[in-house]
Amino acid sequence: MSGTLASMANGLPYAIAMQHGFPGRQVIAYVGDGGFSMLMAEFLTPVQQDLPVKVIIINNNSLGQILWEQMVLGHPEHSVRYAAPEADFSAWARSCGGFGAKVNESGDVAGAIARALTHDGPALVDVDVNPNEPPMAGKVSYDQAKSFAQAFLKGQPHKASIATTLFKDRIQKLGD
Repeated sequence: MSGTLASMANGLPYAIAMQHGFPGRQVIAYVGDGGFSMLMAEFLTPVQQDLPVKVIIINNNSLGQILWEQMVLGHPEHSVRYAAPEADFSAWARSCGGFGAKVNESGDVAGAIARALTHDGPALVDVDVNPNEPPMAGKVSYDQAKSFAQAFLKGQPHKASIATTLFKDRIQKLGD
């Protein structure tokens, strides 16, 4: 789900509406854990109405877009990472009567999504991802990089793991 009407929490409701509008087509919503958690009760709707909506959750256990936006604006992250225990949205899907799979390892993603797509009813795949992986654009402006560095200097709490992830990403791009 994306487009001009996309917002943080509307992926699942939009997918449900699209499945109603196009019952013969497969509808898949890719949503973040923050957006899904805002309206997760809506997963009951496709279960109760037997709509085969598939939901893939990108779960970084944080409000990831806001986390990185804070740093790009020059501020250390503040109140954007969820406290333990980490959410398992697949358990919610199963408790509603749908299919739910939790993925902790990258090698398990394809199998979990394949099982969800072959499930007759609504299905949800909750995929854990690295919260220190930036969802940044391909090109970063000088001002964005400068503000990002300022966030680190002001006390970014996870700067070592973020820097390590950024360094690994840069090395990987050199090898491509």
